[in-house]
Formats: sequence, structure tokens, C-alpha cells
Amino acid sequence: MTTYYQVLELSEQATAADIRRAYLRLVRLTHPDRTPDPAAHQRYLLVNEAYDTLSKPELRSRYDARLAALRTPRLAPSPPLAYAEPFPGNAYQVLRVPYAATSAHIDQAYQRLRAVLRANTVDPALRQYLQQVEHAYATLNDPRLRPAHDARVKGQRPARRPDPLAEQYTKYSPLARRLCWAALVFFGLMLVDMNWTLRFAADPVASVEYRAGTRRGARQYYWVRTSHAAFRSPWNYQVGEPLDVRRSALFRQVRAYRSATDASAPLIDYSSELTYGALFFFPLVMAASAGFGAWPGSSAKHAVDNAIVVGILALIVLYLMVSY
Repeated sequence: MTTYYQVLELSEQATAADIRRAYLRLVRLTHPDRTPDPAAHQRYLLVNEAYDTLSKPELRSRYDARLAALRTPRLAPSPPLAYAEPFPGNAYQVLRVPYAATSAHIDQAYQRLRAVLRANTVDPALRQYLQQVEHAYATLNDPRLRPAHDARVKGQRPARRPDPLAEQYTKYSPLARRLCWAALVFFGLMLVDMNWTLRFAADPVASVEYRAGTRRGARQYYWVRTSHAAFRSPWNYQVGEPLDVRRSALFRQVRAYRSATDASAPLIDYSSELTYGALFFFPLVMAASAGFGAWPGSSAKHAVDNAIVVGILALIVLYLMVSY
């Protein structure tokens, strides 16, 4: 194999200045403008290729490493030793190969491990590991030993590490399941409330409070209280003015309202903005998590995890119900 150093007629210890001088000399000799010889043209291209690699320190170091790797003889796998019994452990794990590894894959893994372990013959632990590697490799290459070994180890899974929070999950799972059941009951009441609307045709305004957010761009509105409801409104109603209010029966969620004295007054519909409207996604997710947590077949960990999600979503739902 011709190396880039041989192309430039240099030794592998050549300096950057030597490489530059050799390149300029050979380019002048092989340039197509100086000679029509096709062989010289091919050499000209090879000289440029060699110089492009050797003139850059990073590329040169990579090239030198490849040369060193090509010149290092690879250790051929020695024939496996004869063993009367299969490897007592898991030969696949010792050789670090999957159960479906091919013979070529096993040979490569064995050769790599043997080369590393034989480079250190001082450490007794590494010598013992090398013996295990030899036995494992011999087992997987012996048609008499491998079937018995595979029948024993295939399908085995490493033991799971104990969960440090398992005791806490078990302790709090009953409380978590009760919380999930409470959330399911709450969701059922929400479904009833969603379909049960009360109407108060002349509900007088008890108080009006102006509210403005402290942040830039926050919405400004009036918080209106009547005898039977409380809700946001963009209008400043007079105390005592009767309103036509429609709200849910259980959780007092105002669905719509209008002035009871002005027949032409528009009906302000909140049904699409309430928790029962576009925001009903949160109660649905809460109910789904509560169902998973309350299910008798769920583990203690799943019950606690779902209860945490249910608690967070329940707070969000309550906030939405109170703030509208």
C-alpha cells in the first residue's frame, strides 16, 4: 500500500516545511501544463490529495492513526478450549452480546475482550475475567453445550432494583385512591350541574366591583353580584337593577344574563367560556386520571401518581369555576 508520505517522497517524521517543499517540487514536475504524460497527470492529482491531508495537522494526525491501526496485526480468535460443562453464568452477558447474536458477532466480541484482557496480565481479577470470557466463548461455540446453556438463561431478566419509595407508595395509596374516588364523584356532580340550569328572570344587582389586572394588557371587568349569582361582566350595572340570569343549579356557574328591563338588551352567553365549555378539557383529564388511580388493579405507585395529577387538575378546575 502506497502512503501519502511515499507519494511526496518523504519519511513519516517529515516536518510541515518538508511537506511544503516536497509538494512544490513535485507539482512543478507533474503539472499538466509542463508535461502531457497521462501518468504524470495522475501523479499530480495524487500529490495534491496527499498534500491536502498532510498539510493540515488534524487530518494528518487522523491519517497517522489509521496507518498505525492498519499496521497493527489483529489477534485471530484462538480455537475455543474444550469444556465438559457449559458456562455456569450468562455467556451472553459476559461477552456483552444480545441473545440473537450471530457467530460473527460473538467472535468479534470475544476478540475485542481478549485483546483488552491479555494486555493486562498483572491484575488477578482481570485474569479471572479472561477465564470467564474463554469459557463463555467456548460454550457459545460448542453445539453440545450451547443448547443447555440457552435453555437455562434465555428469558431471564436481571432483577429489578427495589424502589426506594415503595414503602411510601404503599403507605399513601389508600388515601390516594380515596382522593381519586372523590374526584370521580366531583366529576359526576359536574355532569349533573352541566345539564341542570336555573333561571332567575328578575334577579336584582346587589353589588358591582370594578376589577383591573396589574399586568400590562390584563382584562378589565366588573364583578357583579346578584341575589342568586356572581359573575364577570363588561357592563357597569346599577345596584338594584334587575337582571335575567341563568346559572347552573349545583355550582352556580352563570351561563348567560341580560338586562330584565330592556327587551332589546343583548344576551351575554358564557356557556362557551365556562369550565363546562371550551375549558372542559381539564375536568375530562382529571376524571381519566382519577379512573386510573381508583381502579382496583392499579399498583400503589400508579394510584399515588394519578392522585397527584388529580389534585393539581382539581385545583385548576376549582380556580376556573370560581374566577368566572
